[in-house]
Amino acid sequence: MDKKDFALLERAFEAEVRGAIQKCPRLMQTKATARADSMVADGLLAKAAEMWNGVLVEGYELTHAGRLFYCATCD
Repeated sequence: MDKKDFALLERAFEAEVRGAIQKCPRLMQTKATARADSMVADGLLAKAAEMWNGVLVEGYELTHAGRLFYCATCD
């Protein structure tokens, strides 16, 4: 895994935490869909959608494996 993949995992983790604290959508949205889709294939991210104030928000969220991998590699 290179630095860009790890940064994408970090962004997904930040979106999850921010969503829990601020009570806003917990999904990460990115323009790097090819990279994110490869991480979906690896089982680290999952495509997801949720309704937020009547608007469908689509993006990516961490899987349990992605969360474990991210937290295990943090200093």
